[in-house]
Amino acid sequence: MTHSPYTIYAVQYARRETTSTELFYGDYHDTPMKMAYFVWALVSDQHTVVVDLGFTEEVGTGRGREFMRCPSVGLAELGIDCASVSHVVVSHMHYDHVGNYDLFPNATFYLQEDEMRFYTGKYVRHAAFRRSIEVDDVVAMVRYNYEGRLTLVDGVREIVPGVHAHRVGGHTAGLQIVTVQTALGRAVLATDASHYYHNIEKDVPFMVLHDLPGMYDSFERMRELADKPELIVPGHDPLVLERLKPVADGIVSLG
Repeated sequence: MTHSPYTIYAVQYARRETTSTELFYGDYHDTPMKMAYFVWALVSDQHTVVVDLGFTEEVGTGRGREFMRCPSVGLAELGIDCASVSHVVVSHMHYDHVGNYDLFPNATFYLQEDEMRFYTGKYVRHAAFRRSIEVDDVVAMVRYNYEGRLTLVDGVREIVPGVHAHRVGGHTAGLQIVTVQTALGRAVLATDASHYYHNIEKDVPFMVLHDLPGMYDSFERMRELADKPELIVPGHDPLVLERLKPVADGIVSLG
């Protein structure tokens, strides 16, 4: 390893009450469940990369989510000033992953080209896709592209040494996951390729999807990329706060 290893930080900023039927494909039990919303920071001696942006308080409140704090507040607890961040990976265009972009005035944003193509294309007028996005977020990414602040990724790309984005699809047309070299081995930040540990551990797709076979393929790809199964970190599971190392209130780490 020619670079220092990274620590992955999960920063919770919101939560909601939900049911298993809303979350897991083919589940009709309506079991009460909780969903956590995180932004992620990948930190080494040389680099800091933020993965996903969360949603704003206005958007979250409008959608019935419990907003706990601005993601910038949680990142500040780790000593991360959003204005100093140079690299932000946007896993996909859903509202809870691409808001708060204006907190990062000096960042380059990384998004899969397939994702941008889909969410600026003809199908997003339909409710099945439209309900998961905020138009202003999509427009912001288009604007950043014109300004030279958006890097469109085609498949796999090194963001900085030790951190790579990988297109997997499934949940959305161009969903990307992130691999991270940690002291424990290569970890996979699943984002929404696996919302919960239950998805990846039991091969159960999430209820909201673009391509069902593609979601199963994404499970296989994550298993291939991670050095160990326990290094696959799901995107929304409250158990992340229990399985990873506590750092501060609502903040845990791996690596």
